[in-house]
Amino acid sequence: MRRRGSWRALVPTPVASGVLVLLVSLAPAVVGCRSSTDPGVGLAPTTGAPTATGPAAAALWLSFDEPTTGYDGSTAYADAQGGPLAGRVVTGSRGGVRRVAGPPGRGSALAFPPRCSASTGCPRAMVEVPPSPLLDAGTGALRFGATVRLAPGQTTAGSNIVQKGRYGTAGGQWKLQVDSDEGFPSCMVRTAEEVLTVRSRVSVSDASWHRVSCRRDADGLVIEVDGTADRRAGGVGSVDNDEPVRIGSPGVGDDDDQFHGSIDDVFVRVGG
Repeated sequence: MRRRGSWRALVPTPVASGVLVLLVSLAPAVVGCRSSTDPGVGLAPTTGAPTATGPAAAALWLSFDEPTTGYDGSTAYADAQGGPLAGRVVTGSRGGVRRVAGPPGRGSALAFPPRCSASTGCPRAMVEVPPSPLLDAGTGALRFGATVRLAPGQTTAGSNIVQKGRYGTAGGQWKLQVDSDEGFPSCMVRTAEEVLTVRSRVSVSDASWHRVSCRRDADGLVIEVDGTADRRAGGVGSVDNDEPVRIGSPGVGDDDDQFHGSIDDVFVRVGG
């Protein structure tokens, strides 16, 4: 049977004060054939139940296994843990995503539009999760990442995997991208005054699946590719913006850094 995570959460529940309530139980949820995992720790088996009120309960996990319909009729994907957030597919220039086989034993993934040599009008697509205070780290710990498959011919000078905010966004920005033709991923956290970037020494452009994650903590910024870590010491201020989380591209315009490979198991964890 498939066990996804150790938490189950209901849809957001508005209350009089306008606060979003996240209802959580500690019982593991059984939903098919995926092994019990913790998306924020390299998809290793979960070794302990998270607390119902701690920051771990605010994690987002999109596994792309079971599509639903978004509020506007678009294809959407709910949080794999049953949380209140969901991502909807946004397209441009006749682009789209395809569900494909994910890493072994991990169900489905999403394949994004192929490379295009035209200067304008290339197919575009991304998955967008609406802004939520559950995904704002402030000055605290932050983890985010995904499992990716990228062939050598799919790389560009900028291929965005997941990010919240864009350059110049009020409240800062964080992102994970593959930022070279050679396929080396990097993590970046930016505020209005400071920016911290770390690049992995491990290329992911070999047509194999790789688990890539970023971690901001009190000491700096770490990127891990399949457990190989590279660290950049330093600090940045608060990252807290009103922007959506975007997966596969920062937008669907001609100049946006479209990812051309496949993505699975995107996660965001605030505070832990």
